[in-house]
Amino acid sequence: MPELPLPSPFEHDGAARQLLEALRWPDGPQCPRCDAREPTVFIIGGEKRTHREGLYQCKRCRRNFSVTVGTPLQRLKVPLSTWVRAAREFSADDTNRPDNARRGDNLVPLGELALKIGVSYRTVLRMRDILKRSASKYRGHRNGFGAWPRSLMRHKKGTPEKTIRSSGELIKFMSAGPKAKGMLDRTEQVLRLLLAARPKAVRRKRRLSTGSGRDRPLTP
Repeated sequence: MPELPLPSPFEHDGAARQLLEALRWPDGPQCPRCDAREPTVFIIGGEKRTHREGLYQCKRCRRNFSVTVGTPLQRLKVPLSTWVRAAREFSADDTNRPDNARRGDNLVPLGELALKIGVSYRTVLRMRDILKRSASKYRGHRNGFGAWPRSLMRHKKGTPEKTIRSSGELIKFMSAGPKAKGMLDRTEQVLRLLLAARPKAVRRKRRLSTGSGRDRPLTP
């Protein structure tokens, strides 16, 4: 029997999760807290399927995690296939629009990106901010990235050892021709950039003490 084509990670959340796992964990799943690997790390399954797909557990930490834990992607609760589409659309590099000539850039407007990704304008703004934080901390070469990521990178010269390149992992999921290779490579580089970045730290609010014996009386 001929092999069935793989689902597109741009449309199928399961395929998107497999792609992100292959990009982040080329040697198998790894705990983001203690760096443990298999067999200490195992996927949570079973016949009842009471847990969501792609959930792992670390025996050493006794904590659960998925491929987005410890990355900026965990801060925005959208389907993984939506993130893959966002990486593709933010990687556009051949717009040649009149507005681009007037502004002197090659960026697709955020409103148009929102329509292509299938999210609200508010969500695409948050995606842009997440990409901005990741790109601002990147110190490798800019070659191969699309217009949006390049515009958000602050450094002028990159170092080879910190450069993110495509390995062709995304192409394995697609039955695309040679013309689509550039787009798929740029998409993969953005996904690798997001997966390699650290999430934004969340400040916890200090709770006020309510113990009557330790509270100071208010002075008039």
